[in-house]
Amino acid sequence: MLIWLGLISAWCTVRLPAVLSDHMVLQRNSAVKLWGWSAPAEQISVTATWDNHTYDTKADRNAKWEITIPTSDAGGPYEITFAAGNTIKLSDVLIGEVWVCSGQSNMEWSANHGYQNAEEEVKLADYPQLRLFKIPKSTAHFPQEDCAGAWKPCTPVSIQDFSAVGYFFGRHLQEQLEGVPIGLIQAAWGGTAAEVWTPEEVIDSDPEFSKWDEVLYTSDHWPRRPASTYHAMIHPITPFKVNGAIWYQGESNTGNALLYRRLFPAMIQSWRDAWDYPIPFYYVQIAPYRYGTPLQGALVRESQMLTMSKVRNTGMVVVSDIGNIYDIHPRNKQDVGKRLANWALARTYGKQDVTYAGPIYKAHSIESGQIRISFDHADNGLLSKDGPLTHFEIAGEDQIFFPADAKIEGNEVVVNAPYVLNPIAVRFAFTNTATPNFFNQEGLPASSFRTDDWPMIIKEIEVDIAYKKDAEAYLVSLSSEENVNEIKYTINGDPPGLFGLTYRQPFYISGPCTIKALAFADGRASDAQTIKEVKLNKATFKPITYNQMYAPGHAAGGKMALIDGVTGGKTYDDGKWQGFKGNDLSITLDFGQRIEIESVKLNALKDQDHGIFLPNKVLFEISNDGRRFVEIYRKPLFHAKDNQVEITPYEFEFKKPRKTQYVRISAENLGKHPAWHKHAGQTALLMVDEITIE
Repeated sequence: MLIWLGLISAWCTVRLPAVLSDHMVLQRNSAVKLWGWSAPAEQISVTATWDNHTYDTKADRNAKWEITIPTSDAGGPYEITFAAGNTIKLSDVLIGEVWVCSGQSNMEWSANHGYQNAEEEVKLADYPQLRLFKIPKSTAHFPQEDCAGAWKPCTPVSIQDFSAVGYFFGRHLQEQLEGVPIGLIQAAWGGTAAEVWTPEEVIDSDPEFSKWDEVLYTSDHWPRRPASTYHAMIHPITPFKVNGAIWYQGESNTGNALLYRRLFPAMIQSWRDAWDYPIPFYYVQIAPYRYGTPLQGALVRESQMLTMSKVRNTGMVVVSDIGNIYDIHPRNKQDVGKRLANWALARTYGKQDVTYAGPIYKAHSIESGQIRISFDHADNGLLSKDGPLTHFEIAGEDQIFFPADAKIEGNEVVVNAPYVLNPIAVRFAFTNTATPNFFNQEGLPASSFRTDDWPMIIKEIEVDIAYKKDAEAYLVSLSSEENVNEIKYTINGDPPGLFGLTYRQPFYISGPCTIKALAFADGRASDAQTIKEVKLNKATFKPITYNQMYAPGHAAGGKMALIDGVTGGKTYDDGKWQGFKGNDLSITLDFGQRIEIESVKLNALKDQDHGIFLPNKVLFEISNDGRRFVEIYRKPLFHAKDNQVEITPYEFEFKKPRKTQYVRISAENLGKHPAWHKHAGQTALLMVDEITIE
């Protein structure tokens, strides 16, 4: 009999979802749903201390129960008691404002990943009334009723692995709402496309959505199946009352950027349907970045801007001024969070003195060979930082775009170009990497835009350059896809669409120049122009032999990367630094004959935070026969802990010119991270770039 009573007691146990727990924040001045599981038909009593009222409900035949109760104005801490066959008491419950923080890696990015001034920010992250609920990465084939996670007060410990953008959003909200408690729910996963955050029925209802291409999402680090993260990370919290959502995603949809025009609004609406409330939805326009295909980033940004104009109660933060074209994870998360918060303060909370948006294209008119453009969010005027306006282009009926002169007149911009007498269309910052200088007077950047709706034609041109000893010049070959009808090019910087020569065969160049090339197909010029700046020295494009190979993931363009005339900057993944993981650098250049040289130079990058160390030593040698080499330069190095990112030149200059046919350059890899490094014992990276021989 005692065993049977014990089974009944266990069977009658009331349970709560993870999101209903100690330290949680409930939406203020609202009707919030509380829910859970118990025995079928069991009576559950709920008592909240903010009104000391007891509410009763009963579980249904599926052992589920729910009840909706009113909340007070902001305050707490309070307690909530759930009583049935057992009793659960939740303590330290606050009432305030609740927001969901979702998206891909730029939303997921935390102090553990590293962001601007992260160490100091973490030390100061002591906000007892800012509460955090992080949903672990998980997927499911079907909608789930619960997820893992626990509410935690914001402390220097709990903030370490929480969304930086979410944290700075919540912190600014709390400051401006005069201490109102803020609850943040993180549901983010790096690399994810919008499809995986969208309910299955929405994907299946649209033929284009349902034709998802697994190739676009192939990775071992994030899910690819549509609806999989929605099922596991969003659906379980949709009964929980929230006041809105912030979103940072889009980089992983550059492969289907035009479809994103419809997919993104459909996803937003599906969330609103799930919460049964038109939640405010504020999001970040993706930052400039060197995506592999021209214009794909610009097209996603366009889709995001169009969403704001078509979907009510949405807002978009522009970050073109605080991005990094060489890093898909810009480190300034503070301003991103603050700009999102300003949208919420102005549009959701009705703050009148908050500037929340930069110039957004509104309309244009054509007048006497120029185009006049007007903007929203420009009532106090516009401004250009650090010189005249940049990144404006105009086109005539031939649909070929040319750089335009642009000037501000009050709260409008007037553009024209000497090459376009009768302009009909304008584009602004419509490339993957554009970082324009156009702002409103309040200092917020303008969104990229285009006034045309012409179908995009993206035809890239490959530029191959090889040194030809017999001609003592460099042979340039241009190539493109099979269906390209014509290629036009210039080597003097002029626009190829107007002044270009028709490419018929490879041509020679003998000195530094800028090659511009434009493909024509289907009766139109490509929307993407190829520009190749050629800087030459005696090493450029000469025959090169590698004695040890570079790492496949850090090829920087391949065999010619070290002698292509393009120098890397202080960002290790800018596509210009060639990396050797564990291996040493050891290359030999063959000039084909003895030539006079005066100096040899190699650059190496130091970025210890990313596991990139300077070489143990660098060695330069010369030879006349390619077998016997004479050492001309050696520089060893002692490795000390240093958080600075620096480019170190290794350079030797002869007292008088020396003749040689071969130059061998060696740089010894550190091998393993030192004991003092955070990843001690892991394989070190040696990253080098441009070899210059004069």
